[in-house]
Amino acid sequence: MYRIEALEMIPISLRLKQTFKTAHSTTKNRPLTLVKLTVSHSATGKKTIGIGEIQSFADFSYTLENQSVSRDIVSTMINPMIQNLTFESPQQFAEKLECLTPFGSFAKAGVEMAAWDAVGKLTNQSLAQMIGGTKQRVPVGIVLDVNADVSDIKRAIDKGYQRIKIKIDAQLLDKQKLIERLNQFPNQQFSLDANSSFSRQTADFFNQLPENVAFIEQPFSENDFVDHAFFQKKTPHFLSLDESINSLDDIHTMIALHAAKAVTIKQAKIGGITAALKAIQLASHAGIKPWIGGMLSSNLGRAVDLAMASLQNITFAGDISESSRYFEHDMTVETFEIEQGLMTVPTRSGLGVTLDDSFDVL
Repeated sequence: MYRIEALEMIPISLRLKQTFKTAHSTTKNRPLTLVKLTVSHSATGKKTIGIGEIQSFADFSYTLENQSVSRDIVSTMINPMIQNLTFESPQQFAEKLECLTPFGSFAKAGVEMAAWDAVGKLTNQSLAQMIGGTKQRVPVGIVLDVNADVSDIKRAIDKGYQRIKIKIDAQLLDKQKLIERLNQFPNQQFSLDANSSFSRQTADFFNQLPENVAFIEQPFSENDFVDHAFFQKKTPHFLSLDESINSLDDIHTMIALHAAKAVTIKQAKIGGITAALKAIQLASHAGIKPWIGGMLSSNLGRAVDLAMASLQNITFAGDISESSRYFEHDMTVETFEIEQGLMTVPTRSGLGVTLDDSFDVL
């Protein structure tokens, strides 16, 4: 049995090496909230601090939960209710968080991540071990923003990334130029992330895309399950839902409507690691291909994503670029590097990373 002793939140900011532009917004600094959860183990008397991070963004351009809202949910709803809370496993802890509120997915995910880290440290198990991961090294992909050019693609290929995701914006897109660019690299797997910027009227061009495009991510708006289902029936390409997936209910809706043939799993956005594991099971059972998306997270989130990507039924290479890709300085001692298109899954207890403590506190 485990017991929650204390919870602390530390708002931080990571500076990007260069601005990152999507159809939603332009990001120069990445705000995150570090969660420190003190947990004790009744059987051994040991106590440790589990680390997690809240990965919502600064504004509401991506979802209706931003950093400020996430911290308010933790402060006013989660923290008062989990003081001295006992639980038998991280999964049971997640269930108790879910009972508190059906909302606040990012807030719950950040706290739950810390619980998984603490239990792993107390039982000397890595996150990958705890969730049933089987791969020691996993294929990874990279995300290029809407301004990416041929030289950016060539650098990503030289690095060995197995899938290259290109952000696109329907309002700015030169469709013919994009198709020509994709045809330049016929042996490289790509995906396109539309970030909800298309409509049924503007999406027909997707049918002209070459075969090296593995899937198109979220062409239509968050609530357009019907439009996604309609278009998935008429396009030879896989659609993958991202912004539409904010809970397990959304997974059920996607499956019932046959809205996509792939799904982007982001544990921070769907409510945590436990919810993500359930989503992967549901999708796989329905014949939908799950893969691990990224949230412009620190190495804490990257460690979790690598553990999730080590599961046997994950299909495409995840959006898990190397540590040096985005930030001038991350907040862990450890770094993650790509080698021949693969990245090593952490094997130390818990998340497998150690805080550097030299990050900027807001």
